[in-house]
Amino acid sequence: MKKFKKIMVVIEPKQMRQVALERAMALAHAGGKTNREIIAVMPVTDLTRDLTSVLSVEPKEEIKASVLEKSEKWLKNYLAIHAIGYEVKTRVIWSKSVGKDITRMAHEESVDLLIKAHEVHGMFDSVFFTPLDWQLLRHAPVPVLIAKDHIWHPTGIVAIALDLSDPDDVEARMLNMRLLREAQELCRVMHCQIHILNAIPPLLPPSSMNLPGFTPDLLGDAALKEGCKAVLSFAARHKIPAEHCHIREGQPDDVIPTLCAELKPTALFIGTSARKGVAVALAGNICERVVDNLDCDVAVITPKAVIERVPMASEGVSGI
Repeated sequence: MKKFKKIMVVIEPKQMRQVALERAMALAHAGGKTNREIIAVMPVTDLTRDLTSVLSVEPKEEIKASVLEKSEKWLKNYLAIHAIGYEVKTRVIWSKSVGKDITRMAHEESVDLLIKAHEVHGMFDSVFFTPLDWQLLRHAPVPVLIAKDHIWHPTGIVAIALDLSDPDDVEARMLNMRLLREAQELCRVMHCQIHILNAIPPLLPPSSMNLPGFTPDLLGDAALKEGCKAVLSFAARHKIPAEHCHIREGQPDDVIPTLCAELKPTALFIGTSARKGVAVALAGNICERVVDNLDCDVAVITPKAVIERVPMASEGVSGI
């Protein structure tokens, strides 16, 4: 997050409470307002196919200009009241594909963090349409913070959900390191402590396995011990106390919300697989299934963000 020098905030049109903007200002204030830049982006959906615009006698370009002008005026008036003392640049974008336009703008502006307020999702959201915050979670080239409506504590716990299931998976190792580095930066600004969360899925042996003296519990215990060893080893290498490691057997989308409910962290850092198409409709991403069940903010790192920001092996990643 590069010390949060440039933060982009997605503004919810016409909402009087902008949780994402509040979070950006809290981060800017905690890190010192000097050289902190906030970019407030308010998307305006393309209304050229709306029934009202179709029946209107005004040309489409005039309708577009009028809507943009009113939106820009509303945003500036809102910031003049609710963002006093902060340097906030405004961007009002006319878009048919909001998710793509915002991610492209985040890349062009080289922002360090993209903040979006949490949306409540229905059962069929990933099947029939993709909500904006899920689009950002899957495709943003920078870390995405999903801000929940809760008090942001200057001290407390920052949790990291790591994937240490395969020590030979280079992408997973890079993602774990990126999560740790971003969490460390937030802790430096907010004076929080890092806690590691790890879910170890239960290992189900083939039903055909029938060896003398073999019981499925032995295999499960061995997998649990290896998982604990991997987590504690990672923590020791990065000077994280063993008592700050929380390991449970179970599926990540069950274990992570349970641990967060117990620890009550300020924020959770988690990676996403960025699945697309049918795969996401059927299985989804763990971070998307988890985010709705948490009361804390969720910072998500996409594989695209990892590839763009983490040094390659020649620069020292081999020591992860």
